[in-house]
Amino acid sequence: MGRSVRRRHGVFLSLVLLLALGSLLTLPPLATGQGAVPLKVQVIYAANEAGGVDGRLGTLAAELQKTFRYSKYELLDSPQGSAAVNQGWRTGLPGDRSLEITPTAIKDGEYTLTVRVQASGGQALVNTRVKLKAGRTVLVGGPTHQKGVLIIAITAG
Repeated sequence: MGRSVRRRHGVFLSLVLLLALGSLLTLPPLATGQGAVPLKVQVIYAANEAGGVDGRLGTLAAELQKTFRYSKYELLDSPQGSAAVNQGWRTGLPGDRSLEITPTAIKDGEYTLTVRVQASGGQALVNTRVKLKAGRTVLVGGPTHQKGVLIIAITAG
């Protein structure tokens, strides 16, 4: 009888451990943000010259005109990617520059991102930290470009 009880007890413990392990594997990422953050970037050329607003900017056009005072807004590129917390995602920018976005925290559906624009020699042209809710867009004024500036629209989540 002792051997039978131990066997049932062993089977029971095995099932409990299996269920516990299974539930750990299905948990969502921790609030510190262990998962990858989806990133969508729109690189926009803004200048006071003829050209109007690029129709590809959609609803972002109104926010651009409200925040910045230029007569031309042209979408140059729309790169997408993802980055884990404390891991940078990088893409090229016009003028032999690069954009690096590093998620540094995720808490309650809000992302904290470090945004850097660097010249080809590594010189920092923009170095800022932004917070935004998942699915929202933040506008970052960037470096000069041609007769205007680059504006970086970042959507996370």
